[in-house]
Amino acid sequence: MRLHQTDIEIEPRGSAMGRIPRVLRVLSLAEDAVLVALLASMILVAAAQILLRNFFDLGLAWGDQALRVMVLWLGLVGAIAASRDNKHISIEVLSPFMSQRAKVVSQRIVALFTVLVCAVIAFYAGRFVYLDYRMGTMAFGDLPAWISELILPVGFSLIALRYLCLAAEQFKKSRTKEGRR
Repeated sequence: MRLHQTDIEIEPRGSAMGRIPRVLRVLSLAEDAVLVALLASMILVAAAQILLRNFFDLGLAWGDQALRVMVLWLGLVGAIAASRDNKHISIEVLSPFMSQRAKVVSQRIVALFTVLVCAVIAFYAGRFVYLDYRMGTMAFGDLPAWISELILPVGFSLIALRYLCLAAEQFKKSRTKEGRR
């Protein structure tokens, strides 16, 4: 089999389509780095709290509140990372009884529903963060509450965006399959 130049589509160097996979890889690495940093920080703060309380009858005044905020951030950054490859928890009750076509349609519906739900949550979380910003609410120490809550609208927006891309990819795949028939 001989390949001709017209058989292979090559993106021009520096084109937007050629950069997208590289940007996605960098974002994935950044997500993983944030997850590792958050988990390591949580372990260090928790260990410090335990050691200080048990051996010196002291503690970090901000330690417990910081751990709560880090758990929130860790959970949402983990959810963002899980949405990378559609790895969220799903309940597969009906799919064993569905045809392949019905499974594809249900996956699209679920992806679009996920986009809708996450977008609504992101919107209201953004309003919540803005209210805390306007009111000057403090989380702990000198940290404003809106900074610790910022992961809510950002996280749910990113998940919505990921699932919107997933739904678009599913529609694109189905159109290319239909075009081949």
